[in-house]
Amino acid sequence: MTAIVRRNRPLSKAQPETGLYDSESVSFAIWRRLWLGLAAFAALIITTVEAALIQRKFDIFTGGFLSLHHLSGPVETALFLLLSLIADFGITVLLVGISLWVFTKADFNAKPAVLAVLAIAIVPVMAVNYIDYQLQTYLGQAFDYALSYEIAGESFIEILAVAAPHLIRVLLLIVGAAVFVMGAIWLFKHFLASWTRLPPSPPFGRLVLRTTVIVSLASILTCVAWANLDSLENALKHKQTAAMYARLGERVSDVDGDGYGLLHRPADPKPLNSSVFPFAVETPGNGIDENGVAGDLPADLTVYTEGPEQGERWTHRPNVLFILLESVRADLVGATHRGQYITPVLNSLAKKNGVSAPLAYSHSGYTAPSRYHLFAGSLAHLRGKSTLIDDFKNNGYQVAYFSAQDASFGGARFDVGFSRADVAFDARVEPHRRFTMFATPGSIGLPYQVMVQKVTDFLERRQDERPLFLYVNLQDSHFPYHHRYVRNIVSDTALTRSKIAPNRAADLWSTYVNTVANVDAGVGDIVEAAKRLLRDPAPGIIVTSDSGESLYDDGKLGHGTMVNDNQTRVPLIINNLAMEIVQPFGHVQLRDTLWRALETGSDFDRNPTLRDDPEGQVFQYLGNFQRPRQIAVTRMDGRNIYDFRNGLFQTTDGTWHKTDDLSEADKKTFQKLVNLWERTLIAIQAVDKKTSG
Repeated sequence: MTAIVRRNRPLSKAQPETGLYDSESVSFAIWRRLWLGLAAFAALIITTVEAALIQRKFDIFTGGFLSLHHLSGPVETALFLLLSLIADFGITVLLVGISLWVFTKADFNAKPAVLAVLAIAIVPVMAVNYIDYQLQTYLGQAFDYALSYEIAGESFIEILAVAAPHLIRVLLLIVGAAVFVMGAIWLFKHFLASWTRLPPSPPFGRLVLRTTVIVSLASILTCVAWANLDSLENALKHKQTAAMYARLGERVSDVDGDGYGLLHRPADPKPLNSSVFPFAVETPGNGIDENGVAGDLPADLTVYTEGPEQGERWTHRPNVLFILLESVRADLVGATHRGQYITPVLNSLAKKNGVSAPLAYSHSGYTAPSRYHLFAGSLAHLRGKSTLIDDFKNNGYQVAYFSAQDASFGGARFDVGFSRADVAFDARVEPHRRFTMFATPGSIGLPYQVMVQKVTDFLERRQDERPLFLYVNLQDSHFPYHHRYVRNIVSDTALTRSKIAPNRAADLWSTYVNTVANVDAGVGDIVEAAKRLLRDPAPGIIVTSDSGESLYDDGKLGHGTMVNDNQTRVPLIINNLAMEIVQPFGHVQLRDTLWRALETGSDFDRNPTLRDDPEGQVFQYLGNFQRPRQIAVTRMDGRNIYDFRNGLFQTTDGTWHKTDDLSEADKKTFQKLVNLWERTLIAIQAVDKKTSG
């Protein structure tokens, strides 16, 4: 045997039983070159294809329309591509090493084994990348898996319910590719058995050791760049392999075990002190900045409080109709589309014996918290378990609650008292009448026609002599903004769910506003039924929305992903209730404002009023209140935002600054914002301790 010639030919056609290689070390070296070569080739393919997808979606190399962050210059671009290749190589080394070792031990033929190994290394990573690309294309650049998990009530089922229809094609492609690969392997194995065998593999322990070293180095290099270079982090976060390393790095760097490490965003300000970490509850005046933001909380600041659990007995008891819309933007009230008013009913309610508040805001972009804020009049769960439902019942009202969604969505923490209503109906009662594809708690929705019918039937059968508090939730204007029961009112454009994308933003807008026009008509039907069947020409009426909605006009789709006017400014219409709406107005103000109106005994045939408060502000937050991504205050003169992940503060002119670079005036505003949130956390902690104790 001329083994010295075969040393440079790892896939020699010599028969395995005759002895391919002149020594064990040479055979292992050939196997190692094959292993690393295949891994490098697979990584190069993944990096190239993924870079093209990232550029197509985010313009990461060139910048452009909807590009939030892009790489500056050839040095950053080259560094990003190098780090991408290293990150992908760390994964393909693992996948190629294990699969090649298995195929070698199974004595597979060389060529089909190589094909299978490449498929195992490339297909899973590319499938994940493609799914991520499709989701972000569909849901916008701000799509965040952790944030979406919170929006979906911390339920993976809810995320799947929304995403599944758009992943069917992807899953079919994956299944098809898997079938093709398995078929090719079977074909090569059974019809090309004369191909050469793979070189002998090294001991598995040696393979594991070398793989661990390579993966660790790739992880360290990626994490260091992620944590220290903002531009590279913004680019690398779009790569699934790099994001995986970052999550691993966050766990490993959590040396003190407080749940936060140096590679976490926000990073642990004191990595060796377990009592100092992001979102920690401050101890005022102890000289320690427990959360690492804005210094120690001063001890002389007032304790954060909220209103009482119950108000005074009311002296006036009109029928009250409260309608909560879903994802309706404030700028639609009074607006037109193709020459027609989008919300003629709301316009009329605001014009005659009513007002429309232009500066009303939700505190959160999520449905369950927003509904809770409205009913409880509380940001921090400090007013016990009572809500508007209890207020009206305690003042001699019959309470009827009709919801087009599942009233239990959000769990016990955001319960508004649905079960305590005298009449309670939600989407769980008749799930077969839903317009949504799925009947999960966060997905199910009934069309407004069903809600109009249910409310009308109730009012026709009603025999109760007590005044009525009637709550109605309409769901139609929620994503995907159209269903088969929607009529053409201001537009005949009906963009289907699978067609929603940034390049169809104009059609999406037409679809959305037409559905809002349908919801507006539903409001009119409910108001007319209430006036007719209650024999009350002037019931008190409140109409608002849980949130606004982004429709790619700010590069995003949906709500709960940004603190801006598109997603948080909501319509607020008050009719025939002598309420004084003080702007800026937040959801939590509704309960107390209604109390004051009903306590006065005023005549309710006069208009409500609007008043601007130059010193007033609405606190807003993104994500979980106790671990937010952002906190903000919105005032008459603009909005300030603090971003915990990058430590930047947005001034009222819309620009972002490092907190150390702020002017003295802006630094005080920043500290006031953070201190307000910190004082609220202390109040929450005190209530939780009292409850658990």
